[in-house]
Amino acid sequence: MIAGWWLAIAGLPVHTSPLPAAPERPAVVAVAARQVPLRLPCYRLACTDAEWTPIASYQRIWSPRAPGVRPRAVAPAVVKRPDRRLAPLHSPYAPREHIRSGGNHVKWDTSYGLEAIRSPDTLLQLEFGTGLRIEPYTDYGTALPGPVARGRLLLSQELGRHASFTQQVQVEAGRENTFLRQTLAFDYEMFPQWTLRSDFELRHDTLGNGGRGRTDTESSVKVRYTF
Repeated sequence: MIAGWWLAIAGLPVHTSPLPAAPERPAVVAVAARQVPLRLPCYRLACTDAEWTPIASYQRIWSPRAPGVRPRAVAPAVVKRPDRRLAPLHSPYAPREHIRSGGNHVKWDTSYGLEAIRSPDTLLQLEFGTGLRIEPYTDYGTALPGPVARGRLLLSQELGRHASFTQQVQVEAGRENTFLRQTLAFDYEMFPQWTLRSDFELRHDTLGNGGRGRTDTESSVKVRYTF
């Protein structure tokens, strides 16, 4: 109440016009009735994963002394500026790291994955792990059964609105050799239902060709039609 009388004496005639939070009352009456807080609005944002999400906050403006009377709590007043649009901010959170473990009749392994870059145009994933090779050379693996170390790199890049590029590198190292597989793919949307796709694959085995190493390549160009 003291703040209201002080505003009525010291603030006239500046604060006689209504405030945006209470347009039906003059500023002095709204402050004296505790309808408009004297503090400035506080906007707090919490960043989850490179996107912003607002946090709702409420302020208790009156605490009752009589038993059975509920307290009054309101949210801070939001003043809409004429040159700024108020819109809710929301982004579902997705973790950038993962741990995967499992296997089958080919191999058993445990790997740790990380999304180093994640944006609307670029995606870069890294994966490292160790495991046990059961069947040689199956699923682009090493030549002998036993403990192995594995790694994978995946890069996906959007090149404008109609083109995209994808590169994937897989490496597995064992007791006797290392097997590497690299694939490159380029897609171009010629028409809404027609896509031109070109692939290039490279496979290298350090134990092939009598221990001197062997490299095999394969490429293709396809036109895909979507019904």
